[in-house]
Amino acid sequence: MKLSIYLLFIVTILTSSCKTKPNAHKPNPSGNAGVMVIIMNDVVKKTTAGKTLWDMMVQPMVGLPQEEPMFDVSVIPHRSFSDFMKTYRNLVVVEVGNNVKTEGIKYFNGTWAKEQALVRIYAKNAANMEKMVKENELRLVGFFAKAERERLANYFKSTFSTEMKKAVKKKFNVSIDVPRDFKLRKDTTDFLWMSHETAKSSLGLLIYQIDYVGEGSFSKEYLLNKRDETLMNQVPGPSEGSYMTTEHKFPLNYQVIKTPADSNTIVLRGLWKVQGDMMGGPFISMAHHNKETNKITVTEGYSFNPEKPKKRNMVRQLEAILRSYQPIVKQE
Repeated sequence: MKLSIYLLFIVTILTSSCKTKPNAHKPNPSGNAGVMVIIMNDVVKKTTAGKTLWDMMVQPMVGLPQEEPMFDVSVIPHRSFSDFMKTYRNLVVVEVGNNVKTEGIKYFNGTWAKEQALVRIYAKNAANMEKMVKENELRLVGFFAKAERERLANYFKSTFSTEMKKAVKKKFNVSIDVPRDFKLRKDTTDFLWMSHETAKSSLGLLIYQIDYVGEGSFSKEYLLNKRDETLMNQVPGPSEGSYMTTEHKFPLNYQVIKTPADSNTIVLRGLWKVQGDMMGGPFISMAHHNKETNKITVTEGYSFNPEKPKKRNMVRQLEAILRSYQPIVKQE
């Protein structure tokens, strides 16, 4: 009898382990958000190829008030690539030499840690490496930027505010993973304002609808005009008569992207300010065409943190939230 129970216990454990997710046994990734480690030997680091890779990863992120790199990069030689270093969230492993049989760039997820992004670059010489890196710049930078967003999105997906999510669904019939720290600031016709406030900083989300007027509805000019009109009426500043608006003296980035929910999402990145007061910071805005209502639904995030000049990670958090946008499909 005891032997039967023991065998049943062993079978249960083995069966359970077979059902375990592939990455369940792996550690969480090391390093802070935005940190990247490039593994390449000193000889390669000093070449034009090594400098090209470095410059690519530390290029300024678009839409921030002060210049900040896309990633906080460190370079270490292969001899220092320990087991602990293998768990870092963003890794680039460079191998250059005659021993390389097949040249190329390979992309991996979750190799040594959960949610880890890893790129391996193989080249027979520095000239070939430089050529490959330049030709694949968009994919290389985009691969790691996407990994940063997805880590945040996965976190927000499991820690969203049920109250705020219901408010968004009720008013706009869309789903957004609003973090649980966010509270409702304003709820009017075709407008929602939610934010997470601390003594020194603010992260805010705005959702509003504007009219779709045809082909020019997604132009930068139309979206900005409607943005300024909406914010002037809906988002007052701290002093009497002040209000949020766009800082038009700062370059504004206009981009068309594809998301799971919308193949034609317009993204605006720039700076906001308070007209009549001394406040401002970065914002990111996404515009979606709601074909059922023939209106444009705008989802927007802004950050304010005057004591900390670095805003990159705050904007990435906002972008991850905005990209969770999903229209609610009506059940027939």
